[in-house]
Amino acid sequence: MTTSARETETVHSAAGEVGHPGFDLRLWLEDLRRLGELDEVSGAELDYEIGAITDLNAKNRGRALLFDQIPGHEETGSVLSCSLGSPARVASALGLPDGLDVHQLVEQLRGLPRKWQGDAKHYQPRVVSTGPVCNEVLSGDQIDLRSYPAPLWHEGDGAHYLGTGGSVITRDPETDDVNYGTYRVSVRDERSLGVFIEPINHGGIHLNKYLERGERAPIAVSFGHGPLIYLASAMPLPYGVNELSVAGAIAGTPVDVIEGEVTGLPIPAYSELAIEGWVEPDDEDWEGPFGEFTGYFAGGRERRPVIHVERVYSRGKPIVYGSLPGKPPFDHSFWRAALESSLLLDELRALVPDVSAAWKYETGSANFFNVVSIKQRYAGHAQQVGAAAALVAGGVSMGRYVVVVDDDIDVTDIDDVIWAISTRTDPAHSIQIIRDTPTNPLDPMLADPEGPWVASRAIINACRPYHRLRDFAPVVEVSPELASRVRARWGAQLGWTK
Repeated sequence: MTTSARETETVHSAAGEVGHPGFDLRLWLEDLRRLGELDEVSGAELDYEIGAITDLNAKNRGRALLFDQIPGHEETGSVLSCSLGSPARVASALGLPDGLDVHQLVEQLRGLPRKWQGDAKHYQPRVVSTGPVCNEVLSGDQIDLRSYPAPLWHEGDGAHYLGTGGSVITRDPETDDVNYGTYRVSVRDERSLGVFIEPINHGGIHLNKYLERGERAPIAVSFGHGPLIYLASAMPLPYGVNELSVAGAIAGTPVDVIEGEVTGLPIPAYSELAIEGWVEPDDEDWEGPFGEFTGYFAGGRERRPVIHVERVYSRGKPIVYGSLPGKPPFDHSFWRAALESSLLLDELRALVPDVSAAWKYETGSANFFNVVSIKQRYAGHAQQVGAAAALVAGGVSMGRYVVVVDDDIDVTDIDDVIWAISTRTDPAHSIQIIRDTPTNPLDPMLADPEGPWVASRAIINACRPYHRLRDFAPVVEVSPELASRVRARWGAQLGWTK
C-alpha cells in the first residue's frame, strides 16, 4: 500500500494529546469535517429517533452522523453512526487517496487485507501506563451504565444497546491470544450488560474455555474508538490473529493500550468509553431481540452471557461508536460490501483468468447477492467463475445468488445487472443450483437456528452465450465520446447524476 501522510504523521489534538486518527475517534472526526463528510445532529431522542435517523440516512447515502445534546445525556456523551458509508470515509479511515469512486476503492483494497495480516506481527499493541481513556475511572457504586447514551435503536429491540460498533475484548486461557470482536452489547442495569456472542465466534470460544473449567471469564468492552479499531474488530480474521495488530499494520504504527486494573486485558488507550469485568459460569439472562444485518430480528430472545462490570474508563463525555444493522442498505453495509468485494475479487483472480470486477450487493447484506463480471475467453468460462464465486471463502457465507455477467455490465449498477439477467439468460439453461453449502446461524431461511447450517446456491449465467459472441444483437447505447461531450454541455443544466 502506498503510504500517505495521514497514515504516518503524528497528530496532536487540540488538548495537546498525541494520537493517530485511526485509533483516536476525535482526530478522525476532524478529517471527516475537512472532507465535508460529517453532519452534527443536536437534540435527537435516544429512544427510536437516533436509530430512525441513522437508518433513513444510510438509505439516502448521507454523511456520517454525530448526535449530541441528546435529551437526558447532554453532559454524558454523544453517538456516532453511519461512519463508513461512503468511499471518501472508508478511504479516510484507511489512509487511501481522496476522490476514489466505488470501483477504484475496491481495486485499491485488493490485496490489502492479506498484507495487513502478514504485517500484523510487526505491530503488536504497545502497553502504556495511561491514556485519554483513563481521564475518568469509576468502580463500585460509582458505576451507572445507564448514564451513557445507549440508543433504543429499532422499534422492536428488546433493550438499549450501548455496543453496536464496540469491541469486545477476551483472552484465550490456553494460549493468551487476545481477541477484539464486534458483538452486540445491551445495558441490563447500572452495573451489568448482556452480550450476544455465538459459540463459533472467537470471543465465544474464549468464554467457553473458561466456563468449561468452571472459572469466571475476564472480559472488557471498548464502546468508542478510532475507525481502524472498529474495522479490525469487525473483520473476519483467522483465529489467533490480534485485531489491534492488524489495525496497527493498516496505520503503520502500533495501537497504544492500557492494562485493565481488574482483568489485565489490553484496552485501547484512546478509547472513548470502556468497561471491564467478568462473565460468571452458568450466569445467563434474557437478551434480544435485535434487528440484525439480514434485515430481520434475528437470534430472537434467548438466554445469553451477562457481564458484571467492575471498572468503567472514560475520556469524559464519550462518543459511543454506533454501527446499526437492519434492512439494507444500513449503517455499515457499504464498507462491508467494498472490503468483502475486494476479498472475493482477489480469490477469483487467483483461480480463474479475466475476472474484471466483483460486487457483493449491500441490498443482499453484502452476502446474499454477488455479481462478477468477466471477459469471456472460452466455452464454460462463465460457469467456472460462477461455481468458484459460490464456494470460495469470500462468497460462501450466506451467498445465496451469484450472477456472472460480461465486462460491459457495471457490477455495481443493479439496473445494468437486471438488464443482463433479463436479456442474456434462458432460465431453463442459465441457472444452476448447488445444494448443502455452508451458511450462517443468522440466515432467516434456516428452519432451525441450531443447525444444520446449510443452504443452496443459485448460479445465474447472465453472459451472452459464448458461441454467439460475434453475432449477438448489438447493444443500443450512446458512445462514451458522445456521452462525455453531451454531459459536459448539458448535464449541470438538466441535473443529471449519471
